[in-house]
Amino acid sequence: MKKLLIFLVVSISASLIAADRGSLISTAVKINKDTAARSHIVSFDKDSKNGIVFDSDTMRYTGAWIDGKIDYKGLPFTGAHGPYPQVKGQPLFSTTPGPGFAKSGSFDDPREGDLPKLGPVPKDWAKFLGMYRKDNEVVFHYSVGNIKILDYPTFNNATITRTIQTSGSGEVKMLVASGKGSASGKTAKINDCAFSVSEGSLSLVNDQLILTFSAADKKVIAISYAKSSAQEAKAATTDLKALTKGGALRWPETFKVKSTLGPGKKAYTVDRVGVPYNNKYEKKMRIAAVDFFSDGTTAAVSTWDGGVWIVKNIDAKLENVEWKMYADGLHEPMGLKIVDDKIYTVADDQITRFHDLNGDGEADYYECFNNGWDLTSGFHAFCFDLHTDKAGNFYFSFGAPVKGGGRSFERLGRHHGAVLRVSKDGSKLEKYATGFRAPNGIGVGPDGQVTSGDNEGTYIPRSPINWIKKGGFGGVVDTFADYKNMKSTPTVKQLAGNRPKHLEESEMPKPLAWLPKHVDNSGGGQAWVTSDKWGPINGELLHLSYGQSALYLVLKEMKGDQIQGGVVKFPIQLSSSAMRARFNQKDGQLYICGLKGWQTNAAKNGGLDRIRYTGKKINMPVAMKTTAKGMELTFSEKLDAELANDPTSFAVKGADIWWSHNYGSKEYKLGQRAVDSTKKKQGWTSLKVKSAKLMADGKTVAIEIENFQPAHELELSVDLETVDGAEIVQKLYFTIHEL
Repeated sequence: MKKLLIFLVVSISASLIAADRGSLISTAVKINKDTAARSHIVSFDKDSKNGIVFDSDTMRYTGAWIDGKIDYKGLPFTGAHGPYPQVKGQPLFSTTPGPGFAKSGSFDDPREGDLPKLGPVPKDWAKFLGMYRKDNEVVFHYSVGNIKILDYPTFNNATITRTIQTSGSGEVKMLVASGKGSASGKTAKINDCAFSVSEGSLSLVNDQLILTFSAADKKVIAISYAKSSAQEAKAATTDLKALTKGGALRWPETFKVKSTLGPGKKAYTVDRVGVPYNNKYEKKMRIAAVDFFSDGTTAAVSTWDGGVWIVKNIDAKLENVEWKMYADGLHEPMGLKIVDDKIYTVADDQITRFHDLNGDGEADYYECFNNGWDLTSGFHAFCFDLHTDKAGNFYFSFGAPVKGGGRSFERLGRHHGAVLRVSKDGSKLEKYATGFRAPNGIGVGPDGQVTSGDNEGTYIPRSPINWIKKGGFGGVVDTFADYKNMKSTPTVKQLAGNRPKHLEESEMPKPLAWLPKHVDNSGGGQAWVTSDKWGPINGELLHLSYGQSALYLVLKEMKGDQIQGGVVKFPIQLSSSAMRARFNQKDGQLYICGLKGWQTNAAKNGGLDRIRYTGKKINMPVAMKTTAKGMELTFSEKLDAELANDPTSFAVKGADIWWSHNYGSKEYKLGQRAVDSTKKKQGWTSLKVKSAKLMADGKTVAIEIENFQPAHELELSVDLETVDGAEIVQKLYFTIHEL
């Protein structure tokens, strides 16, 4: 058959909106025993008494309900760990998992693995293209072969009617519903749902209700669903493409919020960009990501609750900052990137590229740029952050589906626990590196270097800063693509509760740094300093801690092929957690956003801060180097020689950790790496500073440490002064792999 292009449209009255969340909500949804992870709920009224659910993995409606209820539980709706939205009671109709359309007459599911199968059906079979929005209408847009369709469900007089418009020609077989019943020509009945079609023929084959029709350009077909008896389905006479050009403003109100400039007494000050908390469109404003348009005064942010906002008038004084909602209904969009002034977000279900078709400042088409990864209903398997490299490729991380309580994992797909790369045109998805748990944020440097953090838990003894190579291992055996070649570390599924007491030290990953829990218990993203306007550290790497709401400068060195180093904290206080950071290329300053979920000490639900360099001396360490006898530490300013040459100005202690299937690790005294885990002595080892010598540049101190040795965690305390009398009293945290 010729390939058929399909547009799918869902119509909703302007006054009928799901409570506080709009007419579209993308999330995992359970109907009967079927859970579709890439679901899109279209709610016909504010109480969700009537609605329908579309699955963009298979291009089928998983079910609908009339005068019923959907329970919005779980994340991000109620904060509960584990549950997800579920249609209560008997739905009007439902479909069994599998393709929504036949290929060459067959509905046999081609996807790999056991049921329920994961991921989208092959692109040449059917492909989800996006969603149009007009007023409170939703348009699902996809292709079957080369055929395009607009499919337009409306709710009226206790009847849901889908109006389908095709572009292209050929025979189409479409799954309408599943279950026992009867079908005859243009009518059918399954359970208490009556079906009627305006064209084509309905047949019941192996408890599957199939509509067969011939597609043609601008052909329009109607299907009605109703309780007990169906109204006669009549095809619309208008061209449904009129629904794909945008409509009236859905969020007309803008919000001007007071911002606060920092005092500017130190080198770095925090300007708090005003956030419209408790606005009429989105109450919590849990900000997950931020990026800037080319003008440098306008930004876009995404929120955990599924919104995208435009923030205008970001200038030096922040006196007229204005917020306007741009899009909603997304599935936990935890990453956002602006490319050529187009907004892209990554949510659990897809990378979306947004289009404002009528120029009114709101998105009218949510294009599916890529959705090629396996997705489950796991509550703790977010897609995090979004970056691009010089070639235009996109990068994001995909967490593993952590079980409630944090230990071990639920069912794993092929892409869980990975850093994923998507080609510039969105056509190709690949695993860049694997073996991660919950890497809430990544970084991509100017030269393409990829970094990430991670969240302490199973196989992650402490939160790391990962310096990632293509094909690299992040520590979690269960999500490592090449785990079968490891020596002694079977996966959770293979172990089935019989875990070894000790795993081989040689397989322990070696990140840039392991960070003690009070330094970072849950990592955020990274950012590279790309501006001379942000102090004397251009080109350096920054690390964000979601858990400790902190910003760190990363001090690093390369020993052969091994990266190592540590962090020093910037003395700033953020509005919320530190999840994402972007440099604004116009003002050269760093902007940090974050939200308050779990495992964080964040003060507010969400925040957007500008970390502004005032021009004052930063008075902090800026580089490190290990030697056979200790460390060389370089500071931003010249040091007072008397204190710098005094060994008592420094204190050092170290500890090792144990990499295993366990949740996190305790600290163990140094020198026990060959000792069995059950016999290791817990605690930190104090190391004596034998000497300290200020080098000729006046900024670098060579510190000789007695019994200096590799350490997973090394704490270095300094109590110094600059030649100008400024105090430098700080703690630095390192991981030393090689001397």
